[in-house]
Amino acid sequence: MTRSLILLRHAKSSWDQPDLNDFDRPLSKRGERAALVVGKFLEQERVRPDLVLCSEARRTMQTWEVIRPFLPRRTALETTASIYEAGLDQLFKALTDFGGAAKTLLMIGHNPGFERLALALCQGQGGEDQLRLQDKFPTCALAFIDLDIEEWSACAPGAGTLTCFVTPKDLV
Repeated sequence: MTRSLILLRHAKSSWDQPDLNDFDRPLSKRGERAALVVGKFLEQERVRPDLVLCSEARRTMQTWEVIRPFLPRRTALETTASIYEAGLDQLFKALTDFGGAAKTLLMIGHNPGFERLALALCQGQGGEDQLRLQDKFPTCALAFIDLDIEEWSACAPGAGTLTCFVTPKDLV
């Protein structure tokens, strides 16, 4: 059995209030539009995550709110502060702690952690998409990773293959 991990970096945030705490920054109008495009793509591609694991930061929660109508109604959501500004160890731990029985897990979070996680999991297994991801993991980009594991606790560097990397620019 394999597991599938979809990493969605939050949509572009607003810097209109420079004194606002980073955790509380909202989406910009551009970010809202990009999340809408990504949501439509998820629906078109019939993406059906068993679980969405979302950072509790405002911009990630708002990204979730925009894409939610494009996913099945009963898609389960777990929120956690543990993936905000998380390093690799914290992200691997979140997969173990929250993945449970999910065959397909969608994580909505942040860089540089997501880029590092994708590169660590795939270690060059992803062709052209791997090179694009290595160059930049922009806001609202999606990385689809197939993992040759039975349980999320077995998730480790090199266990994955990047099967698709999509940015909002690719979709418009």
